[in-house]
Amino acid sequence: MGGGGLSAFRTLRRLALKNSWRVYLVGGPVRDVLLNAAIKDLDFGVEGDAPALAQQLAEELGGRVVTHPRFMTAALVMPELRIDLVTARREVYPRPGDLPRVFPGSVTDDLSRRDFSINALALPLWENAPQVLDPEGGLADLDAGVVRALHERSFRDDPTRLLRAARYEQRLGFELEGQTRHWLADSVAKGFLRRVSGDRIRHELERTFEEKQPLPALRRAAGLGVLAAIHPAWEKDMLTVGAFSDAFRESFRDGATDYDSLMYLAGLVYHCSPAQGETLTRRLNMPKAWAEVVRDTVHVRGIESRLAKEGLPSSHIYRLLQSLSPVALRAVAKITSSQRVSEALNLFLDKLSGVAPGLSGGDLISLGVPAGPMVSQILERLRDCRLDGQVNTAEDERRWALEYLRSVDNPKLED
Repeated sequence: MGGGGLSAFRTLRRLALKNSWRVYLVGGPVRDVLLNAAIKDLDFGVEGDAPALAQQLAEELGGRVVTHPRFMTAALVMPELRIDLVTARREVYPRPGDLPRVFPGSVTDDLSRRDFSINALALPLWENAPQVLDPEGGLADLDAGVVRALHERSFRDDPTRLLRAARYEQRLGFELEGQTRHWLADSVAKGFLRRVSGDRIRHELERTFEEKQPLPALRRAAGLGVLAAIHPAWEKDMLTVGAFSDAFRESFRDGATDYDSLMYLAGLVYHCSPAQGETLTRRLNMPKAWAEVVRDTVHVRGIESRLAKEGLPSSHIYRLLQSLSPVALRAVAKITSSQRVSEALNLFLDKLSGVAPGLSGGDLISLGVPAGPMVSQILERLRDCRLDGQVNTAEDERRWALEYLRSVDNPKLED
């Protein structure tokens, strides 16, 4: 927990002790403290009015309060820190995959609605000598190293927990408890994920991509059939391709400077057809950046045979790749089995993409080039000459432009 998070925790504890507010540190932070793991976020449960408490906390710490009245929650958003405060509540799911209807409740009610026992833990901040509340047996499961769902309706109520199960299991080095595996498999087979909005599924995938080690969770989700339940293009045989390949995994060692979480999305769609890429884009309601990575990754795979040609001029590489997502290009460079393709992509990313003519449009007009389309055409030709080593300086470009103008018999030519 950073300094801002620690300050927020101490402030809320002080206020809770002073005012006897029934406030609890809940879920993941409690789990991570017990595991001596780094705390990413602070989540608090309140037996009372969480949005009102968030406003009081903002008066002490600053920041902006965002409330969600439907779910009786609030978040205090500060630079590099987000604090979530939730009114302790009960939940009722009208149908599998629907968002829940919520009602005020006790902390025990709140913990019983959670996804897994290891996240159903709470620490009362308003007590002088607080002890961890553990109504669902999470402490024993932490000791045993298992991820256990609280009840057989867990994955039916919220099918995004299917992805979360794989993520927690792999992040913590735990195993899915036997009955939980059975419930998970049954929920996958019954297609409950099909009833969940693309936005919610995309959010869970995004959180997986942002893990310190995303690949184990992706492998596990694929092996459990969870990814195939999102889209049939993501079948279990993906365990050796795309984002699951050993080459892709080895390319992301600690300290890599070219890492982008959406490279894992590129890895997932590398073997998709254009039609499959489009259906995935629609299914997950992808924002522009995601859709661009999907389409460009699929496109680059389709032109690998052209990129692999021996002696391909740099200007041709540039023209093939100039409008494509750098994230997609970097990912395909790591995934492709063709060394030539990888070299071409890296050459473009590291060198060619920044090449531009030394002359400007104004310089060309001063040489006698008529204002209009010919200016951009000559600039493109000059860039190609730069890329292929035919010109190296602005003076070289000036001479080339003058010769070109003579070749087209321009009457305005100035020497």
